[in-house]
Amino acid sequence: VYGDTPAAGCWDLLPLPVRTRFELVAAHSGDLIDTSGDWGLIHADLHLGNALFRDGQVKLIDFDDSGYGPRLYELAVAVWELRDEPNYEDFRDALLAGYRMHREVDARHLDDFIAVRQVAFGLWFTGMAQTNPDFAGRLDRVHRWSLAMLDEIQPAM
Repeated sequence: VYGDTPAAGCWDLLPLPVRTRFELVAAHSGDLIDTSGDWGLIHADLHLGNALFRDGQVKLIDFDDSGYGPRLYELAVAVWELRDEPNYEDFRDALLAGYRMHREVDARHLDDFIAVRQVAFGLWFTGMAQTNPDFAGRLDRVHRWSLAMLDEIQPAM
């Protein structure tokens, strides 16, 4: 439930261009998620806002989205908000290099999982905007950002 809206109901609240684009991502990504071979326990909301840094250590918070899922989604979430930054490739490469010190990962579909995260975020934000005035005031901007982000990472869709 996002705000007072069941997650599935958030689709109906999206403007048509956003809903159409999100549906394309869902259609494209369904098989990819199902066939992603590297699954395990993931945080599923591992972005910088959920990482606390102190004395050279990192502590993670906000485990309510944790569960069993594709490990590549975990990495996608970690770089998702940085995807349209000028030094994104440096962040991505550093994350993958650090991850590969412990586990191999096939990152060919990283952008596809970033698109999945963008859809999940867009749905969450849309639901929250129904009850939170701060979210409501930024909803149009988030929808524009979602479309721009998806255009950047999946331009052929």
